[in-house]
Amino acid sequence: MITPSVSRAGLAATAAALAAIIAGLVTLGTPSHARERRLDELRVEDLARVSESVDEHWTRQGALPLTLDSLVAQRQLDRVPTDPKTGAPYTYLPSGARSYRLCASFTQPSDSASPRDYADGIDLGKHVWKHGAGESCFDLTVPMKESK
Repeated sequence: MITPSVSRAGLAATAAALAAIIAGLVTLGTPSHARERRLDELRVEDLARVSESVDEHWTRQGALPLTLDSLVAQRQLDRVPTDPKTGAPYTYLPSGARSYRLCASFTQPSDSASPRDYADGIDLGKHVWKHGAGESCFDLTVPMKESK
């Protein structure tokens, strides 16, 4: 019986390749982690779009919309945004004359190292969208317009 011999260089190359793969997974995360992160980014983009539309409605009408459907009816949104994975609509609740709450369920907590998560070339409006994993709600207020 012949035993295959493995050179030290071959072992070193195999170990280096394995170390590179592990480092990549640690640094970038698994493909499913990246997919979950992208879904959370889409959720934040949707909430930012809703927030801008609600603020615009208040500026034009002097009142918050009662529902997100009314923003669609007035063509301030093309559709009521829904969760990209479940298809469930986000929660919108007016809570005062100029204040409202937006809620969504996130897969992962936002990155605490970044003050404005997901700002990868996306306009996220005036708000900071920090969230934990699971249901997160944002209590927002329509900003006062500066007088000229």
